Amino acid sequence: MVTVTAGLAIDLNDDGDGTTSIGMRRALAVLFKQQAPGVATPGRLGADHFVVSGAPTSMEYSVSGGGLVLVRTASGGAYLVGMPSSVTIETEPADGVNPRIDRIYAKQPDPPIDGAAVPTEFIIDVVSGDPAASPLPPALPAGAFELSRKEIGAGATNTQAGKPFTNIAPISGLNVGLITVAQGGTGATNPGDARIALGVPTIHTGSSAPANSLGRDGDVYFQII
Repeated sequence: MVTVTAGLAIDLNDDGDGTTSIGMRRALAVLFKQQAPGVATPGRLGADHFVVSGAPTSMEYSVSGGGLVLVRTASGGAYLVGMPSSVTIETEPADGVNPRIDRIYAKQPDPPIDGAAVPTEFIIDVVSGDPAASPLPPALPAGAFELSRKEIGAGATNTQAGKPFTNIAPISGLNVGLITVAQGGTGATNPGDARIALGVPTIHTGSSAPANSLGRDGDVYFQII
């Protein structure tokens, strides 16, 4: 017999065994896109989730609310984070001579990985690299997930101006297969629209394509996500 810490959710038995935090995370992991069987793909749960933007008059960054899937270890399941509103974080003043690179990140501490004394609150923060003529990105803290990256120009007085944000975190999503919609149709009346909104790959069959369909093969319309 082989036993694995998994399952959602099992009540305690007489020995006090039941669903553990890692068991819950492993069960959650299979609900999201997979980078390997049972290992969730980390990322934002929508294009407007955890978006980093600069401030026009200060050395601060704003990070929008939303959902985020994080993975610390392949066997550790998925950390599902919901942040209902945006937050603001400060960064260091710009160097007067050379540019630098900021990396804005998220991290979910976990005592078995980071040590029993670590606070467990979800973290949004920024780490700044050393100013240089050709700046290099700084190392992220252990277990951190990069949300975005920004080069801060020499003498900058805000985080909005200058070069655009790069290394923007990818979008994750639900672990779902291809869904075939029986009827055709267009626009908001199409029965596949709700599935499309959820990021579900959808094939439309019928006599007419969805308004935003990008391809056709015979009488089958493919919705490209």
